[in-house]
Amino acid sequence: MLTGWADSQLFKLLNSIFYNPGIEVMTVNPTYDSIIGLVKYLIMYGLASDEAAGLVIARRGMRLAEKLAASLSALVEFTSTQHVGNLWNQVNNKIKHSGMITNTHTYY
Repeated sequence: MLTGWADSQLFKLLNSIFYNPGIEVMTVNPTYDSIIGLVKYLIMYGLASDEAAGLVIARRGMRLAEKLAASLSALVEFTSTQHVGNLWNQVNNKIKHSGMITNTHTYY
């Protein structure tokens, strides 16, 4: 409850600071940002895992979609009616249970 209050107060403060210069403050859902950053951007750009997750959050702020790569489609059961979040959940579970991620520094 306190965390929600602090987040609310921070969001109000940021909105009041950035209102006059005309800068928009937006919130995005950070669900699966770590796994998406790990799978899509960590190796591609040579980023740290937190930087890759930040890149995913920035892309969500720009309203860009994080679609599942064709190479990962073999890992999941896909139907056209599924939400992309469900697909990333399946990828997350597969990676967790495979034991592939013990240390993220092995991806560099």
